Amino acid sequence: MKHNLIILLGIQGSGKGRLSEELRTLHDYNFIETGAIFRGLSNDNPVDAEIMKIMATGALVSDEMTERLVESRLGTDHDILTDGFPRTIPQAEWLMGWADAHDFSVQAICLNIPDEMVFARINNRVVVDGSMRPDDLDTESIKKRIASYHEKTEPMIHFLRHAPHVEFFDIDGTKTRPEVVEDVREKVGL
Repeated sequence: MKHNLIILLGIQGSGKGRLSEELRTLHDYNFIETGAIFRGLSNDNPVDAEIMKIMATGALVSDEMTERLVESRLGTDHDILTDGFPRTIPQAEWLMGWADAHDFSVQAICLNIPDEMVFARINNRVVVDGSMRPDDLDTESIKKRIASYHEKTEPMIHFLRHAPHVEFFDIDGTKTRPEVVEDVREKVGL
């Protein structure tokens, strides 16, 4: 039986996390959220320990290390949902190769919101949801993440939008959560 890989894309605050929660109530996915994985690394896993050493120096984790981290959590016997991976073209190329080698169909969902909405959504995440993520509490960090998204992630999104064998869906992330979920359900056939 062919399995599905769904890639959630979008700038911080676009609603990927909430959408992934909704999708996981509708279907049993092997869920991979790289941000949460990076925040919860453990010395018990050799790949994690190596990445923790890199992060402790303040250096960025390379595409190769991120791919190893994701690969250590992928499985071939379940549908997969990713949030936060891939972020760069090399990561997308690696993931497409992995999906092809394991006979996965690939769908990419891009939640689109304007940059102005990012700060409002993150502020809501902090005030209403009580987020204590350091990267949500620092305005300069948010600005750097927005710049990084435009510099590195948008070219990767363009790559996936035109990649063979990828069903790509642009979704208006400014809509209400139920409207976004319904749009996604229609597009991906859930």
